[in-house]
Amino acid sequence: MRTPRITAAIASVAVAALAFTACASADAGSGPESADLTVWFMRGDVSDEAQQWLVDEWATQHDGAELTIEIQDWDGIVTKLQTSLSSPQQTPDVVELGNTQVLAFAAAGALTDISDMTEEIGGDDLIPSLVDTGSYEDALYAAPLFAGSRIVFYRESLLEAAGIEVPETLPELTAAAAALQAANPAGTTDFEGFYMPAPDWGAATGWFFTNGSNYAEQNEDGTWKGTLSSPEGQAAMAELQEMYETGGLTAATSTTQDYQQAYAVFNEGRAGMFTSLSLTWDKIDPAIQEDTGVMVLPGLEAGTPGATLAGGSNIAISKNSANQENSRELIRMIMGEEFQTLFAKAGWVPGNQAYGAPLAETAVGAAELEAVAAAQATPLAENWAVVESNDVIRELLVRVAKGEDIEALGAEFDGKIESLLNG
Repeated sequence: MRTPRITAAIASVAVAALAFTACASADAGSGPESADLTVWFMRGDVSDEAQQWLVDEWATQHDGAELTIEIQDWDGIVTKLQTSLSSPQQTPDVVELGNTQVLAFAAAGALTDISDMTEEIGGDDLIPSLVDTGSYEDALYAAPLFAGSRIVFYRESLLEAAGIEVPETLPELTAAAAALQAANPAGTTDFEGFYMPAPDWGAATGWFFTNGSNYAEQNEDGTWKGTLSSPEGQAAMAELQEMYETGGLTAATSTTQDYQQAYAVFNEGRAGMFTSLSLTWDKIDPAIQEDTGVMVLPGLEAGTPGATLAGGSNIAISKNSANQENSRELIRMIMGEEFQTLFAKAGWVPGNQAYGAPLAETAVGAAELEAVAAAQATPLAENWAVVESNDVIRELLVRVAKGEDIEALGAEFDGKIESLLNG
């Protein structure tokens, strides 16, 4: 899965395209197909149970054919993909891609168009945000595999002791964080109402998306324009600045490593609320789990969910695979009920949301399902990965947390985003 972690795996379309130019004339479809396939999954994303089921089921349905699963690490994966996908001799048949990696490889001609499979692998039940990230020029190149989006965890007893109702809108969440921090009902040293370090741009993105700003939008001529100076972008930054200043003591000084351990601050009683993936539930101290409530990031109106950052992976067929039809069969199996349900049992939202029933059995899982259904992707721009790799949004948020003028920041960072996206 890739969302904020994808910043370590950056590929521009131009670089990827160069990697594939040399093999553009290769005829991957010549010769007889084999049912012995190779699929790449990323480390930690597919459970051992799911992997074994897939291997066994493939053999059962294909006369003992061998499905080889090779586990890859995120570090260095883009370079490895460029090398392997460009070679008919080295390429896997089917490959998991981080949701923001698809665009580069689809544009470079490395992936097979599977648009004609859309309905049979889920149709309208496919996670919309991952359909977006898996598409290029209105064609689907990578099916949604699984997803996760942030939800909000909060201490019920602390809210109650402070006389604060569970917030139902995003402005109410900001107000609740400030009131909770001021009340500090347990008298905890260095207590924060809502622990959200400014470097956690993935969490803060929910404020932008919910207010209607996606950092940038495409003009009719194909160029990109930043939206931080728009009324929506300014509203998001104003709310975040208020949250950082009144509901969080350490937002401006925390590090990237700090937000990855937000649950530890919560467990120690130093935070009344924080945001993370549903899988974080298992890291919350069992002693306070009964006192821990969960909810989706609220929207601007009560009863509507906010839009958080879409995280997850897609699954694709290498254009250089000599086994195109069998690879399509494997995609069907991966997107089928049995395999997708195993994702839900592991705590992820399956790419086909119709198979998310195991998640709906718990409050945490139900919140995750709702969050993913409303999630959005960052701009589908070929150079968006460059924005992430340069830590543009992270720098913006730290400066917002330090109290800088948001109008000036909007103008400055719109310029930075536009320069990188249109460069």
